[in-house]
Amino acid sequence: MGRIKIQLKGDKIIWILVLCLAIISLLAVFSSSTYLANKEGVSKLHILQEQLISVSIGFAALLICYLIPMRFYRFAAFPLFAVTLVMLALLFIIPDVRNEAARGIKIFGRTIQVFEFAKVGLILYIAKALEHWQDSLTTYKEFLLKILLPVAVVCIMVMANSFSSALLFGVISILLLFFMNVNAKHLAITAGIGIVAIMLLFGVYRIFYHNKVYAEGEKPGAVAKLFNRFGTATNRVINFVEAKKEKEEAVEDMTDEERIRYNDSRRQAKNAEIAIHEGGIFGKGPGKSTQRYSLSMAFSDFIYAFIVEEYGLLGGLFVIMIYLIFLFRCITIAFRCETIFSGALVLGLAFLIGTQAFLHIMVNVGMIPVTGHTLPLISHGGTAYMVLSGTFGIILSISKQLDKQDEQKRKELEEEAREKESEIMYSEDYIL
Repeated sequence: MGRIKIQLKGDKIIWILVLCLAIISLLAVFSSSTYLANKEGVSKLHILQEQLISVSIGFAALLICYLIPMRFYRFAAFPLFAVTLVMLALLFIIPDVRNEAARGIKIFGRTIQVFEFAKVGLILYIAKALEHWQDSLTTYKEFLLKILLPVAVVCIMVMANSFSSALLFGVISILLLFFMNVNAKHLAITAGIGIVAIMLLFGVYRIFYHNKVYAEGEKPGAVAKLFNRFGTATNRVINFVEAKKEKEEAVEDMTDEERIRYNDSRRQAKNAEIAIHEGGIFGKGPGKSTQRYSLSMAFSDFIYAFIVEEYGLLGGLFVIMIYLIFLFRCITIAFRCETIFSGALVLGLAFLIGTQAFLHIMVNVGMIPVTGHTLPLISHGGTAYMVLSGTFGIILSISKQLDKQDEQKRKELEEEAREKESEIMYSEDYIL
């Protein structure tokens, strides 16, 4: 019986980066899962098994998206965006609420993380819209209706359950539009409107909903639900600013209850800072972390800090280099693309992974307030790992198609050269 040979094509460096991220993920999640294992009453081997399954499913998703031709993504972009809107709407109907926020929906007892699908759905829409209406986006009105309005709808629906995720969606969208050479004036106006809108929303929250107390049995209305996460976002910013100012006297003047609440809100970030400080240049070594016993999110939201603790500054720089190389390779692929859709799709997915990665790293090193974003293809997870692996598959699919086109062009040039050579030889023979 003959063997089936599968030859993986596309950008070889990205294939290597995917493998590196998978290995780092398995090592880091296994070593950092002590707190999670104790909390759930399972062994660390069980957590490792879960992550191994996630990595396997992620690689399967990558292969499926890799094998799907680009014409399918172009055809399905608008329908998939419609599915995205439906999934976001279901967050308000059948939510899986955790920590007072719904980021997933419950279907047949399983939780589906909607935000992960929504990120890809939004990027597909922007890429398709830029290509489909490339000749009619000259006026701001057209740009507003066909690009910004759909983006705004998604951001508002996401904002009710995660303010930081809504900001991430907006940042990725603006970055993509900027690098796709959308009218700079349109983007400047949009940025101004966005800043004013955020200020107004926070003003409304502070005036009407900040200290609102609901009677027993009373539920927040539809508008109030929109401001569900504004309190969390405000507290994170305040805690971050207070920590940076090092107001020790202010902490000493707090009541015991206020001090406990303040320390709890800062505990994760403080433990992450300790982990990075103790890591030094070379780290403590695999399996020798001490902060994994107290850093409850070491396996997800703070896994970069954990990596630095065990593998040191060198390990942390290696992770950063992986994402930087990935971004560089994607930009190279995007410049090779001959259509707006494929170029925008590659850039959008690259910005999605890169922006989320560097937001995670900046939180872990104490540069920005806590956002709750995981480290792509490294942090513990199921849906997120699968979806982000799929984005790598889409990028590799485009890269594979470009390689085929380049090979076809090379063959055509060689054929033309042979034909010209034959014509010259025929002419010389005829003259002789």
